[in-house]
Formats: sequence, C-alpha cells, structure tokens
Amino acid sequence: MILSAGAVNSPQLLELSGIGDPQLLRSLDLAVLSSAPAVGQGLQDHLAVSYFYKSRVPTLNDELLPLIGKLRAALRYALTRTGPLAMSVNQAGAFVRSRPELSRPNLHLYFNPISYTTTAGRRRRLLNPDPYSAFLMSFNSCRPTSRGTVHVKSRDPLDPPAIVPNAMATPQDVQEVYEGARLLRRIAAAHPLADVIESELQPGAPIQSDSEVLADFRQRAGSVFHACGTCAMGADPRRAVVDHRLRVHGLAGLRVVDASIFPAVTSGNTNTPTTMVAEKAADLILQEG
Repeated sequence: MILSAGAVNSPQLLELSGIGDPQLLRSLDLAVLSSAPAVGQGLQDHLAVSYFYKSRVPTLNDELLPLIGKLRAALRYALTRTGPLAMSVNQAGAFVRSRPELSRPNLHLYFNPISYTTTAGRRRRLLNPDPYSAFLMSFNSCRPTSRGTVHVKSRDPLDPPAIVPNAMATPQDVQEVYEGARLLRRIAAAHPLADVIESELQPGAPIQSDSEVLADFRQRAGSVFHACGTCAMGADPRRAVVDHRLRVHGLAGLRVVDASIFPAVTSGNTNTPTTMVAEKAADLILQEG
C-alpha cells in the first residue's frame, strides 16, 4: 500500500488508521495499531512576503485589468500558447546569500511584473490586478529551522487536522526576515530598477525598524505551498516515520511517498524533489518484486 496524500493529509490518514502517538490516539478514542510518535511532527514550509512597488512604466496590471485585456490574453493563449497566461507566476528569481560570509544561498527571491494589493487576502482570490502600474518582489528563507505539527482533532475523517506551523520560532528564521527585507530594498534602490519605481506601496516607507519589519512579515507572509516533513524519513522510529526505503517503521506493506518524508525542507521548490522521491519509490518497489 502506498500513501501519497501530502504533508497534511498523509499524517492525518496515518493517525486515523491508528498509526501515531499512542497518547494522542487514545485521547481521541482511536485504536492504536502502531506506536509512531513522529507522525505529524516536523512540519516545515517556506514562508514568503511580497513587497509591492508602484511603477512609472506599464506592467501586466495594465494589460490584465481591463476585461478586453483578459479576453485578449485568454484568446492568445488558446490559439498560440503564448502571452502572459503562458508564463510562470514569477518572471524572475534568484538564490542569494544575505551575508558574504555564508557558504551557500540562504534566501530565495522572486520577481513578478504584476501586483494585487487591493485583492490580496487570506482567501487568495486574485481575479484582478491593481488599477495602476505596479510589480512585486518577494523573499523566503531557503532553510527555515522552525518546526510545526499536523495532527487529527477527532475521529471524523472529514474534520480538517490541526495545522500548527510554529513559524518564526527560532532566532535564525527571524534574522533572515530582517536580512531579506533589507536585501529587497537594496535591490529596489539600485539602478536601473530604481528608475522605474515611483513608490513602495507595501509595506511602505514608514516600516523601517526590525520590529516593524518583523510585525509586517508576521501579518502578511504566506505559504508558498512547500509543506513537508510530517512523515520524515530516518533510522530511529522514535524520531522518524519511514525508513530509507520509505517503509513505515513497524509495519509491513505500507509506504509513504510524498513530500512529507523529507527530513528537512528543500532549499527551493519541492515539486521536482517530490517527483524524484516518487521515481525512487517506484525503483524500490520493483526491486522487491
């Protein structure tokens, strides 16, 4: 049996099946099939925040705000598979070091020639860009060290699990927020980008001190959907859920194959590493015939 439900639903399904921390399972009147205290532990993700800038030159806002612009872009994509709808969400990006003494990049940067400050929110309904020329830049820490949890709240499989990100719980993660914000502003102040910027819309020029920058990050940052680590791979069943062949410790015939098995979040996007996990799992299963 192969469980591939992701970093949220894989631990949920394991716990509903009686595989998890015995104390938690018994508290919810779930029969304990296998003691696996690491199930649902170790949640990690990449959290990013966007800095929005009003532009002196046209951006995708000008093209995609009018209804005729939306129709034109849709028709162009349908006929030629080109245009703004054929592009990535982010048009540019970089992995950089926030301090020269670091041996490897610790921040992931994004650039997008569109903005949506008037429609951004928890529901992420981005139907319209802002009604003026603008763009955004974002950053996230490559290797956050904070760890959260995902656990069931009841025996009902339709009841969403409790997700506790526990983000920004370590000094390193907080420090990289300060450094990421400073770096974005240094880039924005450098030519030729500075020549096209009219003003910083969010968080805005008044937000300058470390405490203000951190408070803004806590308020506006969001997941870039790289959740992982809740069924981590490792040799110790007390601290890991699956072994090096992705088999659930203590059980025969059950594997977890998704990003939940990462012992730590990857430094960049999780899509390709997750595909690699799936391909490796296929090889392992074929080897065992």
